[in-house]
Amino acid sequence: MKKGYIYSIISAILFGTAGIFVKLSLKIGLDSISLLTVQYIIAVFLMFTTAFITGKQKLNITKIQLIRLSILGVVGNTFMTIFYYKAFEYLPVAMVTMLLFTYPIMVLIYSIVFQKQTLDKRRILVIFMAFLGCLLTLNILLGNFKYSIKGVIFGLLSALFYAFMNLYTEKKLFELDSLSINAYSTLFSLISLLIYRWPTFLFKENIQINAFIYVAILAIVCEVIPLTLLYGSIKYIGALKVSIISNLEIPTAMVVSSFILKEQVTFTQVIGALLIVYAIYLIRKED
Repeated sequence: MKKGYIYSIISAILFGTAGIFVKLSLKIGLDSISLLTVQYIIAVFLMFTTAFITGKQKLNITKIQLIRLSILGVVGNTFMTIFYYKAFEYLPVAMVTMLLFTYPIMVLIYSIVFQKQTLDKRRILVIFMAFLGCLLTLNILLGNFKYSIKGVIFGLLSALFYAFMNLYTEKKLFELDSLSINAYSTLFSLISLLIYRWPTFLFKENIQINAFIYVAILAIVCEVIPLTLLYGSIKYIGALKVSIISNLEIPTAMVVSSFILKEQVTFTQVIGALLIVYAIYLIRKED
């Protein structure tokens, strides 16, 4: 069991550092589409290689499952990551991470509105805490809002599509292995990006070697390794505990971006982040 907690903590910390390498990649001229395309090429190769080594049967799926995985990849994964990476062009790393983590609140609202779940005092409190946390994070209550509206919209859209991914996976793909879901959905996401824009930039002479280094780190250190650890930790301690520990991504993003990118984080924003984390904790504890 101790191994499960260690895996989960390391996974959350690695996920929390992803924004740093996205920012660094954007600074040297890569745009969101180019960055994601190269990242997915590396990730898809590694994930399918891992699946072949650990057991080819994991990749056996039906036609219906293939269609559902294509929907998850093209609609969910593609739009979620594009909006997530676009948000980094306008907002600090910690801010984008906190906006993404509003997705459990969106899932809760969906369950109340469309699945007719009871809106009790506890859930009202959770929604209020998360909303207040967002207001504090964006410095709206102090009348000191100075962030890009476009960036905030991109961040919230990434959370919306991430909520869709969670709901769709739970309802339509619950019987599949996690590695299979991630490998196929990422593959379909990659295909959609290649159709949208063929990566001719890879063959340009002026592309910096640092770009490949940052993208390789994103694909391996911030996607493949933490995802593998995530799946391993779920087997040891269960999805509920892992989902609660994943909240470490927010403080990790705040600390790392502050030290490496010198992004400022105010005390009010720390309080806002704590409210969001606690609201997420209450939701997941309830589940």
